[in-house]
Formats: sequence, structure tokens, C-alpha cells
Amino acid sequence: MKILICGSQGRIMSAVIPLLLSQGHEVLGVDSGAKWGQTDKPRDYQFVCGDCSDAALMRPLLKGVDGIIQAAATLYGVIGFHRRAADILANDLNLHQTVLRLSVEAGVERVVYMSSSMVYERVSSEPYQEDDVETALVPATDYGLSKLVGERLSRAFRGQYGLQYTIWRPFNVIDPEEEGSDDAGLSHVFADLIHRIIGKQENPLTVLGDGNQVRSFLHLREAAEVIAGFSFAPSTCDQILNIGRDECVSVRELAEMIWEIALTRGLMSNTAALSFCCTPVPATDVRRRVGSFRKAADLLGWQSGTSLRESLTECIERYRARKGALANS
Repeated sequence: MKILICGSQGRIMSAVIPLLLSQGHEVLGVDSGAKWGQTDKPRDYQFVCGDCSDAALMRPLLKGVDGIIQAAATLYGVIGFHRRAADILANDLNLHQTVLRLSVEAGVERVVYMSSSMVYERVSSEPYQEDDVETALVPATDYGLSKLVGERLSRAFRGQYGLQYTIWRPFNVIDPEEEGSDDAGLSHVFADLIHRIIGKQENPLTVLGDGNQVRSFLHLREAAEVIAGFSFAPSTCDQILNIGRDECVSVRELAEMIWEIALTRGLMSNTAALSFCCTPVPATDVRRRVGSFRKAADLLGWQSGTSLRESLTECIERYRARKGALANS
């Protein structure tokens, strides 16, 4: 297949593309560089730097394309996507509908949409199953709403134009290369905590809210494997699937696990038990995100095999390697 990747420089797609290439697919990547910057790194695929919402740019690129993975989005942590709410809601939906319309025009067979577990913001039953959003209140955040409307756009184009879709809803993907930020909530929580606990040696540790928010996490490698392996499979045609791991922890428990791993590796200058300092969080912050991954197991025969501790250990080792390289440069 010839596959076009929208948002090809993103963390997940950067892991997906090598797998697609190893399967023999031809890959064309498009990314504006707005999030990750424009780099001249070597690539084994054709890359175009540009905005996927630009119809004039995208139209010629879609010629001969069999399938698209639409992963371009405005991505931040919980604080960041509140600060950029207008950009997310307006720009991301404009981009997605542009890709869908041009796909119909070009005769693309299927558009895979990278959604989010944030569509479950106002679902009350646990664990969240794919159909639960059909009867729930719409998400309170503009980011969650943008993902839900993006899904509905995919389904609407299937109904009106026959454009096939696959929709993935990842739950908190852990990328061992992600850096945290001094501005809490701009990066994903695992990266922020590693940065604060190890990099800044914070104790008491600053957490958003009371730290009792519950999440589950999935290693980037496993997310990439399922997306690359099944996005264009017959079994996922017109399907919505959660991808994640049945292992839930609170933010405090996540922090304590990071602190414990770091302590055993001699990375903590202060060995006193970890304590917490709570800071305000937006009222729309989701208290619990607990997904069901039975559909992926039943339909695809897939389930996560990497524990949270294994993922965090790898993150900490990669963090130490990066900081060591910087110190020696």
C-alpha cells in the first residue's frame, strides 16, 4: 500500500512508520513541525513539511494514495490543552475535514483517525467500552470534544461518501524519549513527574489537583505495533477501538513508582519518603480514565504485554542517558 501519514513527526507516528516500512508499504509523511520542530534527520520515506489543512499542498500528495493515518493534532498535557482550546477545536477539526474531503476526491480507500481516551470524559460507567460515548454527555474540554467530533466526521463521510475508517482511542501512551517541562501540565504526566522527581529533585513533589486522578498507561512500542499492524486490516474496517493496558494507578502512585525506581538506581539525593504539594487544576480535569480493552483482544487477538513498571524503568534509563549525554557535551 501507499500510505500517507498526517502528523508524521509526532511520537506515535515516528514509531509507526518504521513498522509500516518493514511491512513493505510505501510511506509519505506530512508535518508542519509546529509541535516537534523541523529537523533534517535522515528518513527512509518521502517527507513534506507543510500544513495538512492546506488543500493546495495536500491535493497533489494524495494521488495514488491507498490509505491515510490522520494523526495531526495540537497536542499538550492537561494544562496545555486548556490554554490552546480555540486552536485545538478550530484548527484540528478544519484539518481533519480537509483530509476527509480530499480523500474522497482522490479515491482513497480508508482514513485512519487517531482519536483519544478523552472522548470518555463524561462517561460514568467503568471500564469504558467503545459504545459508551453514544449515550454520554459530550466531553467538557475542547480537546475531548474535538476528538469526538473528529470521530463523527469520519463516520459521516463513511455514510455519505463510502470512505472507510478505523478509529483508535489510545490511553496515555508512554514515550521513553519525551521530556518533561518546568511548566507543569504542558507535557504528559509521566514525563513531568520524571523531570520533577529526578531532574529537579522535588520533594515535596508538585502535582496538579490532589494527585488521586486515576489513569492507565501503554508503552509507545505497543501502541505503534497495534496501529501499524491493524489500521488497514479487514477486521478494523469501520471499527472504533480502545488501545491500552489493564493496569490503573493514581498520579500519586505513579509518582511513588518513579521515585522508588529512581531511588534503587541511586538517582535521588534526598532519600526521604516522597511527599506531595497540591496545586489547582482545571475543573474539567478527568478524575478517572479506566478503559476496557476487550474489543481489541477479541477482534485482533492483541493485548499489552509491557507492565507500567517496565515502561517507567525504560523512561528513567533513557532520561539518565539523555542527561548524561548533555552533561558530557
